[in-house]
Amino acid sequence: MKNRVAIIGCGAVKIGKYPDRAESELALEAIRLALEDANISKEQIEGLFTTPDLVGNIGLQTNLLCEYMRIAPKLMAEICCGAIAGALAIRCAMNEIMLGRINLAVCYGAEREASIGWFKGWGSGKGSTMLEPVALQPYGSGGIIWTYALSARRYMHETGAKEEHFALASVRNRNNAAGNPLATFTTPITVDDVMKSAQLSSPIKLLDAAASRDGAAAVVVASAELAKRVCDKPVYILGWGQYHDNSCLIPVDKCNKSISTFVATTRAAEEAFKTANITPGEVDVAQLYAPFSPHELMIPEDIGWFDKGGMITAIEKGDTEVGGKIPINTDGGLLSRGHPWAVTPIYETIAIVKQLKGEAGENQVDGARIGLVHCEGGMLNNALVIILGSDGHD
Repeated sequence: MKNRVAIIGCGAVKIGKYPDRAESELALEAIRLALEDANISKEQIEGLFTTPDLVGNIGLQTNLLCEYMRIAPKLMAEICCGAIAGALAIRCAMNEIMLGRINLAVCYGAEREASIGWFKGWGSGKGSTMLEPVALQPYGSGGIIWTYALSARRYMHETGAKEEHFALASVRNRNNAAGNPLATFTTPITVDDVMKSAQLSSPIKLLDAAASRDGAAAVVVASAELAKRVCDKPVYILGWGQYHDNSCLIPVDKCNKSISTFVATTRAAEEAFKTANITPGEVDVAQLYAPFSPHELMIPEDIGWFDKGGMITAIEKGDTEVGGKIPINTDGGLLSRGHPWAVTPIYETIAIVKQLKGEAGENQVDGARIGLVHCEGGMLNNALVIILGSDGHD
Protein backbone atom coordinates (compact mmCIF):
# COMPACT_ATOMS: atom_id res chain seq x y z
CA MET A 1 0.00 0.00 0.00
CA LYS A 2 1.45 3.38 -1.03
CA ASN A 3 1.60 6.33 1.39
CA ARG A 4 1.50 4.04 4.38
CA VAL A 5 -0.39 5.02 7.49
CA ALA A 6 0.54 3.87 10.99
CA ILE A 7 -1.07 3.45 14.38
CA ILE A 8 1.22 5.04 16.95
CA GLY A 9 -0.84 5.04 20.16
CA CYS A 10 -3.61 3.11 21.89
CA GLY A 11 -5.80 3.71 24.91
CA ALA A 12 -8.83 2.00 26.41
CA VAL A 13 -10.81 1.59 29.60
CA LYS A 14 -11.54 -1.81 31.08
CA ILE A 15 -14.81 -3.13 29.63
CA GLY A 16 -17.58 -3.36 32.21
CA LYS A 17 -20.41 -1.22 33.56
CA TYR A 18 -20.13 2.52 34.14
CA PRO A 19 -23.59 3.71 35.24
CA ASP A 20 -22.24 6.94 36.75
CA ARG A 21 -19.91 8.01 33.92
CA ALA A 22 -21.10 9.68 30.71
CA GLU A 23 -19.94 8.47 27.30
CA SER A 24 -18.00 11.72 26.84
CA GLU A 25 -16.11 11.15 30.10
CA LEU A 26 -15.15 7.62 29.09
CA ALA A 27 -14.13 8.89 25.65
CA LEU A 28 -11.86 11.53 27.17
CA GLU A 29 -10.11 8.91 29.29
CA ALA A 30 -9.49 6.63 26.31
CA ILE A 31 -8.22 9.54 24.19
CA ARG A 32 -5.92 10.74 26.98
CA LEU A 33 -4.42 7.27 27.34
CA ALA A 34 -3.92 6.97 23.57
CA LEU A 35 -2.20 10.36 23.34
CA GLU A 36 0.07 9.49 26.26
CA ASP A 37 0.95 6.17 24.61
CA ALA A 38 1.80 8.01 21.37
CA ASN A 39 3.64 10.81 23.19
CA ILE A 40 1.49 13.28 21.25
CA SER A 41 -0.08 16.48 22.57
CA LYS A 42 -3.78 17.22 22.09
CA GLU A 43 -2.88 20.29 19.99
CA GLN A 44 -1.47 17.98 17.30
CA ILE A 45 -4.87 16.37 16.64
CA GLU A 46 -5.98 17.28 13.10
CA GLY A 47 -8.79 14.76 12.74
CA LEU A 48 -11.32 13.30 15.18
CA PHE A 49 -13.38 10.31 14.04
CA THR A 50 -15.81 8.39 16.20
CA THR A 51 -18.52 5.75 16.43
CA PRO A 52 -22.19 6.66 16.95
CA ASP A 53 -23.32 8.09 20.26
CA LEU A 54 -26.84 6.71 20.19
CA VAL A 55 -28.15 8.18 23.41
CA GLY A 56 -26.24 11.13 24.76
CA ASN A 57 -25.04 13.81 22.35
CA ILE A 58 -26.60 12.42 19.16
CA GLY A 59 -24.22 13.55 16.43
CA LEU A 60 -22.52 16.26 18.48
CA GLN A 61 -20.17 14.35 20.78
CA THR A 62 -17.09 15.32 18.79
CA ASN A 63 -18.09 18.99 19.12
CA LEU A 64 -18.41 18.55 22.88
CA LEU A 65 -15.03 16.84 23.19
CA CYS A 66 -13.34 19.60 21.20
CA GLU A 67 -14.68 22.08 23.74
CA TYR A 68 -13.57 19.91 26.66
CA MET A 69 -10.07 19.47 25.22
CA ARG A 70 -9.86 22.99 23.73
CA ILE A 71 -8.78 21.71 20.33
CA ALA A 72 -9.72 22.73 16.78
CA PRO A 73 -9.29 19.77 14.39
CA LYS A 74 -9.54 20.28 10.64
CA LEU A 75 -11.81 17.28 10.15
CA MET A 76 -14.39 15.45 12.29
CA ALA A 77 -16.95 12.71 11.64
CA GLU A 78 -19.30 10.41 13.53
CA ILE A 79 -19.58 7.16 11.59
CA CYS A 80 -22.32 4.53 11.82
CA CYS A 81 -22.55 1.37 9.72
CA GLY A 82 -23.53 -1.39 12.09
CA ALA A 83 -20.77 -2.89 14.17
CA ILE A 84 -18.01 -2.08 11.69
CA ALA A 85 -18.30 1.57 12.79
CA GLY A 86 -15.09 1.56 14.83
CA ALA A 87 -13.06 0.19 11.95
CA LEU A 88 -14.64 2.64 9.50
CA ALA A 89 -13.54 5.49 11.77
CA ILE A 90 -9.98 4.22 11.33
CA ARG A 91 -10.48 3.90 7.60
CA CYS A 92 -11.78 7.45 7.36
CA ALA A 93 -8.70 8.72 9.16
CA MET A 94 -6.45 6.61 6.95
CA ASN A 95 -8.05 7.98 3.78
CA GLU A 96 -7.67 11.60 4.88
CA ILE A 97 -4.02 11.06 5.80
CA MET A 98 -3.27 9.29 2.51
CA LEU A 99 -4.90 12.18 0.63
CA GLY A 100 -2.54 14.55 2.39
CA ARG A 101 -5.23 16.57 4.13
CA ILE A 102 -4.02 15.78 7.64
CA ASN A 103 -1.06 14.05 9.27
CA LEU A 104 -2.55 12.84 12.53
CA ALA A 105 -5.98 11.78 13.77
CA VAL A 106 -7.60 10.20 16.80
CA CYS A 107 -10.21 7.50 16.24
CA TYR A 108 -12.31 6.64 19.27
CA GLY A 109 -15.57 5.17 20.46
CA ALA A 110 -17.48 5.16 23.74
CA GLU A 111 -20.63 3.15 24.46
CA ARG A 112 -22.61 2.49 27.64
CA GLU A 113 -24.87 -0.30 26.43
CA ALA A 114 -25.07 -2.19 29.73
CA SER A 115 -25.66 0.88 31.89
CA ILE A 116 -28.44 2.38 29.78
CA GLY A 117 -30.14 -0.95 29.01
CA TRP A 118 -30.03 -0.37 25.28
CA PHE A 119 -30.91 -4.00 24.47
CA LYS A 120 -33.53 -4.54 27.19
CA GLY A 121 -36.47 -4.23 24.82
CA TRP A 122 -35.01 -6.76 22.43
CA GLY A 123 -36.39 -10.26 22.51
CA SER A 124 -39.78 -9.00 23.66
CA GLY A 125 -41.56 -10.74 20.80
CA LYS A 126 -42.26 -7.53 18.92
CA GLY A 127 -41.28 -7.18 15.31
CA SER A 128 -38.24 -5.07 14.49
CA THR A 129 -37.79 -2.49 11.75
CA MET A 130 -34.29 -3.96 11.30
CA LEU A 131 -35.91 -6.94 9.60
CA GLU A 132 -37.18 -7.18 6.04
CA PRO A 133 -40.87 -6.16 6.42
CA VAL A 134 -42.58 -8.71 4.19
CA ALA A 135 -40.59 -11.91 4.62
CA LEU A 136 -39.18 -11.63 8.13
CA GLN A 137 -40.63 -8.87 10.27
CA PRO A 138 -43.93 -10.60 11.10
CA TYR A 139 -42.01 -13.55 12.57
CA GLY A 140 -38.93 -12.01 14.17
CA SER A 141 -38.45 -10.27 17.48
CA GLY A 142 -36.14 -7.34 18.10
CA GLY A 143 -33.15 -9.56 18.85
CA ILE A 144 -31.07 -11.18 16.13
CA ILE A 145 -29.67 -14.15 18.03
CA TRP A 146 -32.06 -16.44 16.16
CA THR A 147 -30.32 -15.63 12.86
CA TYR A 148 -26.99 -16.74 14.29
CA ALA A 149 -28.63 -19.83 15.77
CA LEU A 150 -30.03 -20.80 12.36
CA SER A 151 -26.57 -20.34 10.90
CA ALA A 152 -25.02 -22.52 13.59
CA ARG A 153 -27.55 -25.31 13.03
CA ARG A 154 -26.86 -25.27 9.30
CA TYR A 155 -23.11 -25.47 9.93
CA MET A 156 -23.67 -28.46 12.24
CA HIS A 157 -25.74 -30.17 9.54
CA GLU A 158 -23.14 -29.57 6.84
CA THR A 159 -19.97 -30.41 8.79
CA GLY A 160 -20.92 -32.65 11.71
CA ALA A 161 -19.86 -30.05 14.27
CA LYS A 162 -21.19 -30.57 17.80
CA GLU A 163 -22.15 -28.05 20.44
CA GLU A 164 -19.09 -29.15 22.38
CA HIS A 165 -16.89 -27.86 19.53
CA PHE A 166 -18.48 -24.44 19.88
CA ALA A 167 -17.94 -24.61 23.64
CA LEU A 168 -14.20 -25.12 23.08
CA ALA A 169 -14.05 -21.66 21.49
CA SER A 170 -15.74 -20.14 24.54
CA VAL A 171 -13.23 -21.86 26.83
CA ARG A 172 -10.25 -20.72 24.73
CA ASN A 173 -11.45 -17.12 24.78
CA ARG A 174 -12.00 -17.18 28.53
CA ASN A 175 -8.48 -18.53 29.07
CA ASN A 176 -7.09 -15.71 26.92
CA ALA A 177 -9.15 -13.06 28.72
CA ALA A 178 -7.43 -13.98 31.98
CA GLY A 179 -4.28 -12.34 30.61
CA ASN A 180 -6.02 -9.17 29.36
CA PRO A 181 -6.42 -6.32 31.86
CA LEU A 182 -9.16 -4.80 29.69
CA ALA A 183 -11.37 -7.92 29.70
CA THR A 184 -14.53 -8.13 31.79
CA PHE A 185 -15.03 -11.93 32.03
CA THR A 186 -11.92 -13.69 33.36
CA THR A 187 -13.18 -16.51 35.60
CA PRO A 188 -12.10 -19.85 34.07
CA ILE A 189 -14.83 -22.01 32.50
CA THR A 190 -14.99 -25.55 31.14
CA VAL A 191 -16.82 -27.16 28.24
CA ASP A 192 -19.20 -28.63 30.81
CA ASP A 193 -19.90 -25.14 32.17
CA VAL A 194 -20.80 -23.93 28.69
CA MET A 195 -23.01 -26.94 27.95
CA LYS A 196 -24.92 -26.49 31.22
CA SER A 197 -25.42 -22.73 30.86
CA ALA A 198 -28.87 -21.35 30.07
CA GLN A 199 -30.28 -22.01 26.62
CA LEU A 200 -30.76 -18.80 24.62
CA SER A 201 -31.58 -19.93 21.10
CA SER A 202 -30.54 -23.50 20.37
CA PRO A 203 -27.70 -24.36 19.92
CA ILE A 204 -26.50 -21.07 21.43
CA LYS A 205 -26.30 -20.97 25.22
CA LEU A 206 -25.42 -18.20 27.66
CA LEU A 207 -21.68 -18.93 27.69
CA ASP A 208 -21.68 -19.18 23.89
CA ALA A 209 -22.81 -15.55 23.63
CA ALA A 210 -21.12 -12.17 23.88
CA ALA A 211 -22.44 -9.85 26.57
CA SER A 212 -23.23 -6.22 25.87
CA ARG A 213 -21.01 -4.07 28.05
CA ASP A 214 -19.76 -0.49 28.41
CA GLY A 215 -16.40 0.54 27.03
CA ALA A 216 -14.28 3.23 25.40
CA ALA A 217 -11.18 2.89 23.24
CA ALA A 218 -9.03 5.11 21.04
CA VAL A 219 -6.13 4.86 18.61
CA VAL A 220 -3.83 7.55 17.24
CA VAL A 221 -3.34 7.28 13.46
CA ALA A 222 -0.52 9.10 11.68
CA SER A 223 1.28 9.42 8.36
CA ALA A 224 4.30 7.16 7.98
CA GLU A 225 6.61 10.18 7.95
CA LEU A 226 5.28 11.48 11.25
CA ALA A 227 5.16 8.00 12.75
CA LYS A 228 8.85 7.43 12.08
CA ARG A 229 9.74 10.69 13.82
CA VAL A 230 7.73 10.20 17.00
CA CYS A 231 7.26 6.44 17.47
CA ASP A 232 9.79 3.69 18.16
CA LYS A 233 7.40 0.90 17.10
CA PRO A 234 4.77 2.11 14.62
CA VAL A 235 2.30 -0.48 13.38
CA TYR A 236 1.35 0.02 9.75
CA ILE A 237 -1.94 -0.53 7.97
CA LEU A 238 -0.86 -2.87 5.17
CA GLY A 239 -4.18 -3.80 3.61
CA TRP A 240 -7.89 -3.27 3.77
CA GLY A 241 -10.97 -5.08 2.51
CA GLN A 242 -14.69 -4.39 2.81
CA TYR A 243 -17.74 -6.05 1.30
CA HIS A 244 -21.48 -5.67 1.75
CA ASP A 245 -23.70 -8.56 0.77
CA ASN A 246 -27.15 -7.74 -0.56
CA SER A 247 -28.88 -8.70 2.67
CA CYS A 248 -29.20 -7.22 6.14
CA LEU A 249 -29.33 -10.23 8.47
CA ILE A 250 -30.10 -13.40 6.52
CA PRO A 251 -30.50 -13.82 2.74
CA VAL A 252 -33.95 -13.16 1.33
CA ASP A 253 -33.12 -13.29 -2.39
CA LYS A 254 -32.00 -16.90 -2.93
CA CYS A 255 -33.24 -19.97 -1.10
CA ASN A 256 -29.92 -21.75 -1.80
CA LYS A 257 -27.71 -18.97 -0.48
CA SER A 258 -25.43 -20.16 2.32
CA ILE A 259 -25.93 -19.04 5.90
CA SER A 260 -22.89 -21.00 7.13
CA THR A 261 -20.37 -19.53 4.69
CA PHE A 262 -20.43 -15.76 4.42
CA VAL A 263 -19.64 -14.06 1.13
CA ALA A 264 -18.98 -10.73 2.81
CA THR A 265 -16.25 -12.13 5.06
CA THR A 266 -14.59 -14.06 2.23
CA ARG A 267 -14.63 -11.12 -0.19
CA ALA A 268 -13.43 -8.61 2.40
CA ALA A 269 -10.57 -10.92 3.38
CA GLU A 270 -9.60 -11.53 -0.25
CA GLU A 271 -9.40 -7.79 -0.89
CA ALA A 272 -7.39 -7.19 2.28
CA PHE A 273 -4.86 -9.91 1.41
CA LYS A 274 -4.58 -8.55 -2.13
CA THR A 275 -3.92 -4.97 -1.06
CA ALA A 276 -1.42 -6.14 1.57
CA ASN A 277 0.19 -8.50 -0.96
CA ILE A 278 0.17 -11.42 1.46
CA THR A 279 -1.52 -14.81 1.79
CA PRO A 280 -3.67 -16.00 4.72
CA GLY A 281 -0.81 -18.24 5.83
CA GLU A 282 1.42 -15.22 6.48
CA VAL A 283 -0.86 -13.88 9.22
CA ASP A 284 0.59 -14.48 12.68
CA VAL A 285 -2.34 -13.48 14.90
CA ALA A 286 -5.99 -12.49 14.38
CA GLN A 287 -8.91 -10.81 16.09
CA LEU A 288 -12.27 -12.05 14.83
CA TYR A 289 -15.65 -10.45 15.40
CA ALA A 290 -17.63 -13.49 16.53
CA PRO A 291 -20.57 -12.58 18.83
CA PHE A 292 -21.45 -16.26 19.28
CA SER A 293 -19.13 -19.25 19.63
CA PRO A 294 -20.31 -21.15 16.50
CA HIS A 295 -18.95 -18.34 14.38
CA GLU A 296 -15.53 -18.76 15.96
CA LEU A 297 -15.44 -21.88 13.77
CA MET A 298 -17.05 -20.49 10.62
CA ILE A 299 -15.13 -17.23 10.21
CA PRO A 300 -11.60 -18.76 10.16
CA GLU A 301 -12.79 -21.03 7.35
CA ASP A 302 -14.26 -18.11 5.40
CA ILE A 303 -11.04 -16.12 5.74
CA GLY A 304 -9.04 -19.03 4.32
CA TRP A 305 -7.07 -20.63 7.14
CA PHE A 306 -9.07 -23.88 7.08
CA ASP A 307 -11.28 -25.80 4.64
CA LYS A 308 -15.01 -26.10 5.28
CA GLY A 309 -15.41 -28.09 8.49
CA GLY A 310 -11.67 -27.97 9.13
CA MET A 311 -12.10 -25.88 12.26
CA ILE A 312 -13.66 -28.85 14.02
CA THR A 313 -10.31 -30.62 14.15
CA ALA A 314 -8.42 -27.34 14.53
CA ILE A 315 -10.32 -26.29 17.67
CA GLU A 316 -9.77 -29.76 19.15
CA LYS A 317 -6.02 -29.64 18.44
CA GLY A 318 -5.55 -26.11 19.76
CA ASP A 319 -4.56 -24.68 16.38
CA THR A 320 -6.18 -21.33 17.24
CA GLU A 321 -4.60 -20.94 20.67
CA VAL A 322 -1.45 -18.94 21.46
CA GLY A 323 1.35 -21.11 20.08
CA GLY A 324 -0.96 -22.73 17.52
CA LYS A 325 -1.21 -22.41 13.74
CA ILE A 326 -3.17 -19.15 13.83
CA PRO A 327 -3.82 -17.69 17.30
CA ILE A 328 -7.29 -16.13 17.39
CA ASN A 329 -8.82 -13.66 19.84
CA THR A 330 -5.81 -13.63 22.11
CA ASP A 331 -7.45 -10.90 24.25
CA GLY A 332 -10.59 -12.97 24.95
CA GLY A 333 -12.63 -11.91 21.94
CA LEU A 334 -16.20 -10.68 22.12
CA LEU A 335 -17.23 -13.61 24.32
CA SER A 336 -14.90 -12.82 27.22
CA ARG A 337 -13.34 -9.42 26.64
CA GLY A 338 -16.86 -7.98 26.42
CA HIS A 339 -18.72 -6.33 23.57
CA PRO A 340 -19.54 -2.61 23.39
CA TRP A 341 -20.63 -3.17 19.79
CA ALA A 342 -19.49 -0.13 17.80
CA VAL A 343 -16.27 0.21 19.80
CA THR A 344 -15.36 -3.49 19.57
CA PRO A 345 -13.33 -3.09 16.32
CA ILE A 346 -11.13 -0.52 18.07
CA TYR A 347 -10.51 -2.92 20.98
CA GLU A 348 -9.66 -5.59 18.37
CA THR A 349 -7.22 -3.23 16.67
CA ILE A 350 -5.56 -2.40 19.98
CA ALA A 351 -5.09 -6.11 20.70
CA ILE A 352 -3.31 -6.61 17.36
CA VAL A 353 -1.18 -3.48 17.78
CA LYS A 354 -0.02 -4.75 21.17
CA GLN A 355 0.82 -8.14 19.67
CA LEU A 356 2.88 -6.60 16.87
CA LYS A 357 4.74 -4.36 19.33
CA GLY A 358 5.46 -7.31 21.62
CA GLU A 359 3.35 -5.84 24.42
CA ALA A 360 0.63 -8.50 24.82
CA GLY A 361 2.00 -9.92 28.06
CA GLU A 362 1.27 -13.56 28.81
CA ASN A 363 -0.82 -13.80 25.63
CA GLN A 364 2.04 -12.67 23.38
CA VAL A 365 2.48 -14.60 20.14
CA ASP A 366 6.19 -15.13 19.59
CA GLY A 367 7.56 -13.27 16.57
CA ALA A 368 4.19 -11.77 15.54
CA ARG A 369 4.76 -9.43 12.58
CA ILE A 370 1.45 -9.49 10.71
CA GLY A 371 -2.01 -9.32 12.30
CA LEU A 372 -5.57 -9.36 11.04
CA VAL A 373 -8.65 -7.57 12.37
CA HIS A 374 -12.10 -8.74 11.24
CA CYS A 375 -15.40 -7.08 12.09
CA GLU A 376 -18.96 -7.31 10.89
CA GLY A 377 -22.39 -5.73 10.90
CA GLY A 378 -25.72 -7.40 10.25
CA MET A 379 -25.34 -11.17 10.43
CA LEU A 380 -21.88 -11.45 8.84
CA ASN A 381 -23.27 -9.84 5.67
CA ASN A 382 -21.38 -6.57 6.15
CA ALA A 383 -17.71 -7.33 6.72
CA LEU A 384 -14.44 -5.46 7.02
CA VAL A 385 -10.90 -6.82 7.33
CA ILE A 386 -7.72 -4.88 8.18
CA ILE A 387 -4.17 -6.20 7.82
CA LEU A 388 -1.62 -4.65 10.17
CA GLY A 389 2.15 -5.08 10.13
CA SER A 390 5.08 -4.22 12.37
CA ASP A 391 7.79 -1.80 11.31
CA GLY A 392 9.95 -4.71 10.17
CA HIS A 393 7.45 -5.88 7.56
CA ASP A 394 8.06 -4.80 3.96
